[in-house]
Amino acid sequence: MRTLSQTFMADLLNQNGLLRPVLERVKQDHTLMLSIRENYINIYYRGGNILRLKEQNARSYSAFFDSEYNKSGLPCPPLPDIIVAQNSAKTWVDSFQALKGIMDIYFSEKSKPEREFQQLVARENNFSNIGAQSEYFISDIEFAEPVFGARFDLLALRWLAKERKNPSKCRPALIEMKYGDGALDGNAGVLKHLKDIKQLISDSAKYKEFIEMMEMQFNQLDELGLITFNRAANWTKFKITDPRPEIIFLFANHNPRSSKLSTILNSPEIDEYNRSPNFDLKFYVSSFAGYALHAGSMVPLPQFRQLLKEEERRTNKDRS
Repeated sequence: MRTLSQTFMADLLNQNGLLRPVLERVKQDHTLMLSIRENYINIYYRGGNILRLKEQNARSYSAFFDSEYNKSGLPCPPLPDIIVAQNSAKTWVDSFQALKGIMDIYFSEKSKPEREFQQLVARENNFSNIGAQSEYFISDIEFAEPVFGARFDLLALRWLAKERKNPSKCRPALIEMKYGDGALDGNAGVLKHLKDIKQLISDSAKYKEFIEMMEMQFNQLDELGLITFNRAANWTKFKITDPRPEIIFLFANHNPRSSKLSTILNSPEIDEYNRSPNFDLKFYVSSFAGYALHAGSMVPLPQFRQLLKEEERRTNKDRS
């Protein structure tokens, strides 16, 4: 279960909590993202982990920055491995600018654009200036837990604008981002992703636990103040009353001159998944430019196929 203990939450939230400086910095710096794991948190920068904080025991947390990022050998400030006082957390926060510089150089040589864009989608929909207008709020990125037998680039709750007065009118949305056309097939491709989802949903006990985890995780993010939306006066907690998910593919920077995506989506196997009664298969089409997620931007397979066909027609016309 990717959730935090009450002690962990208190150390983030309370003014005198050990980890309060970390939460404050994340709220002040939208290039950072706090993601909840099982009794630990990752602080992401550009899709990479700038800090991992793991609960050891009461009032003690291990702190970790991956030295693999520092292949360039830049000076790295001395940092405590264990946080038992708020000053230690502040030392980490004060080091973030230096650690960002180290990671910038690493990513210039070993780019991770898909992970970076996942974080961008989360930022746009959770706490940007247009976040309150979104209809999809991101609860996690880079979800990969062996117990559930599936991985997701982004976990989200769909919460329609017309239902904002009722936090129980939420539905899970499991989003797979494909950056460029190189990741459309193979072991991490479209069909493999759909197969894993079908397997997870078919195990009712496991899927119920998965939904409960999403609820708890999202409510903890809300308690931490990391999601922006207009609250009703009688606000309670998020509740997923319709567990049937939307499975959404987000294709970033697809090459319109490539037929690879069209070939995959026109396969008979995709039609079988599209007919599944257990989920709705959708494809994200941006509202002009940007990554704000709205229900009206999610189109079903037949409509998306038509869009690809029209794109192919325009491309061929330009070539002639």
